[in-house]
Amino acid sequence: MSKRALALTALACTVLALVSIFGFDRRIAEAVHASAIAGAAVFVEGTRALDAISGRSLLHSHLLSGILLGCIICALGVVTWLLHRGSALARALLFTGGVQLATIAAAYGLKEIFGRQRPYELFRHGDWQHMWFAGGNSFPSGHNAFFWGLFVPLMYLFPRWRIPLLLIPLFIALSRIDTSFHFPSDVLASVALACVVTLIAATMFGRWIKPLR
Repeated sequence: MSKRALALTALACTVLALVSIFGFDRRIAEAVHASAIAGAAVFVEGTRALDAISGRSLLHSHLLSGILLGCIICALGVVTWLLHRGSALARALLFTGGVQLATIAAAYGLKEIFGRQRPYELFRHGDWQHMWFAGGNSFPSGHNAFFWGLFVPLMYLFPRWRIPLLLIPLFIALSRIDTSFHFPSDVLASVALACVVTLIAATMFGRWIKPLR
């Protein structure tokens, strides 16, 4: 995934998120909620399994669980750097872990600002007129910030494997919409964040971080 692809993806996701906010979020959420696939077991159990494997469900705090894997990856990068100074593996670990942590931090910061309620909360009380700045934490998606923040830098580093690497974050994106935890714009915003952070890191540290051809 090149820098140009990162920039175009970030732009496209931002535009689609804005369009979805003002035109399609509620319609899509209601359609999914009323469909036969709402809360499908494959999404519920699949997300639970991926959370367990990635360590995202190990701690009670969502924020601490979210940053656990990124911290471990960065720590491994530091250790690898000390053992083999300047190695490509150390740089890749630090790049990947750093991008994921920065993406998560940006997502949680925006959650505090926008306070959007989740679809299932709105279905429960029915007040669709006051979904923003209402103490919620739906926008952007923390789950998607975690997984896209991890896999987008990997797609940048290993462009030949970008399609297989896309499968897990795409599954998480569909899962969070299907289970009424997020609107499409919540997901798109997190994808845009991951691409922007990866692009900034790749530009700033371009001398040390190169995609493996």
